[in-house]
Amino acid sequence: MIKWINGKLLTFTIAYILDYIKGGKQMISTIKDFLSGKKTYLVALGAIIGVLVSFSNGSVEAVEAIKLIIEAILACTIRAGVSKK
Repeated sequence: MIKWINGKLLTFTIAYILDYIKGGKQMISTIKDFLSGKKTYLVALGAIIGVLVSFSNGSVEAVEAIKLIIEAILACTIRAGVSKK
């Protein structure tokens, strides 16, 4: 899994450098368009994954893990409510 992530990061970095050398900003605008409206959900997903990893390591108790997961889900629902207005 780590090799796959490193390979994707290397590919992305090389593509970004080549795009920058050409003087274009196409890749940046593509990334901005892709992340539009998804950043909150990605952060909440990262928080949930972090809580689950911490719980499996024993760093977080079950009650606190449930509380943190609920807070991440609430952030998503607030984001969905704000974007619909």
